[in-house]
Amino acid sequence: MGRVLLLAGILIVLAAPAASAEVPLFNTTRMYSEAEFTAAIKPYADGIARNANDTDAHHWLGIAYLHAFKLYKFGLAPYAGGFGGRAVASLERSVQLKADPAVMLALAEAYIVVGAFNRWASMTDRQLAAAPPLPVK
Repeated sequence: MGRVLLLAGILIVLAAPAASAEVPLFNTTRMYSEAEFTAAIKPYADGIARNANDTDAHHWLGIAYLHAFKLYKFGLAPYAGGFGGRAVASLERSVQLKADPAVMLALAEAYIVVGAFNRWASMTDRQLAAAPPLPVK
């Protein structure tokens, strides 16, 4: 029994740094003032500063910029006028590092929101090519 507890303790200690290094999720259900938005994206910017190849930080930073840009288009975030390009750039970097289907969908949405329909079409083709074929019955 003592060995099991010792092993469990070691595993918890080893797993703790990995869990604390994860980037938090961005809350897309609220509206942010400019100061609140800057504070909300700080963990992602810090994560990218520590590791420029952090796919999760690029993903969530892109999601944050996309959310703010959509609010800007509705007249609710006047500070976010230039965030569409930032969202696309951050999401493209995340897809470049790891072609995660969820990030690819977010990037396709960003292309639509910023009006890059040719890029959206090529992203959609890429997603369809990566999808497994449906079985014939």
